Amino acid sequence: GVKNIGGQATKGTVFRFDCSLDGVSVSVGGMPQGIAAFDGLGSAFVDVFMDNNAVSPTLVDSCLAVWSGEEAKALAASLLEFSHASDTPEINEEIAEEQARKEEAELKREALELNLKPLREYATGITFTPVLGEGLYLVGVGVRKKSIIKVYAVAMYSSATVLDAVSSSKLAVAARTFGSSSPMTSFVLEMVYSVGAEKIASAIAESVKPRYGGPQSDVSALESLIIKGVKNIGGQATKGTVFRFDCSLDGVSVSVGGMPQGIAAFDGLGSAFVDVFMDNNAVSPTLVDSCLAVWSGEEAKALAASLLEFSHASDTPEINEE
Repeated sequence: GVKNIGGQATKGTVFRFDCSLDGVSVSVGGMPQGIAAFDGLGSAFVDVFMDNNAVSPTLVDSCLAVWSGEEAKALAASLLEFSHASDTPEINEEIAEEQARKEEAELKREALELNLKPLREYATGITFTPVLGEGLYLVGVGVRKKSIIKVYAVAMYSSATVLDAVSSSKLAVAARTFGSSSPMTSFVLEMVYSVGAEKIASAIAESVKPRYGGPQSDVSALESLIIKGVKNIGGQATKGTVFRFDCSLDGVSVSVGGMPQGIAAFDGLGSAFVDVFMDNNAVSPTLVDSCLAVWSGEEAKALAASLLEFSHASDTPEINEE
């Protein structure tokens, strides 16, 4: 985690350690690093700060001082009461039924995903997997060319909501519109032509700039993440180097060679990045053509509708209301 932010935990660097039965989850600078999943490790980490030899006695003193007064004790008791308010047979039964229904929907969704196929980008011969992560499905593939040079193959992944909306008039809008039913659209780029860090970062940034309405410094931040990622693998995006850009309401998260580089967290930047590949001047027209060709047939439309149905299967007003 510290190496991802330059190798130095400077003043202001924030660490977070979530201790539980599962172990200890670690975040550095707001970026999750993973979990050390070992029985008893969570309790041992708590002991570092809470036992008789605590590394920060002032933390122990603070806890006692803040929560020992009568008002604080009453507040704590009320919080505990309402935390347990759902421990009634009726609510528990509804929760169990809801959980069973979710599990059934998940099994049906997984069965549907078996019908999804990888796609091969024919100009480069590169094949992309049909599912990138939970709820992110392969929409289409294409190639980015500069003159006659094939620079990279590209795949777009998005939600079942986007799959269900694929048409020449709706695709671009659906892919760039983020919400609860479609929180992310991702692009995976695999290089087929070697390019230096600054050159590939600049090329992507120059495509984003005219599509983004915010300060150009925001795009520069995205560019810097790309440069950092490529420099971490030797300074050259050689053939086979894989970039991943996760676009959302939060901005654009960047990974290079499977290593997360951080997020350019600016409002509207995620949608602008989608526009690079989906608007009327898309840098890879073959990607747009592929999306339309793959998901416009009757069988594909039926599959998209079914995936959408089971993706939304947990939206039950009765349980949500309670």
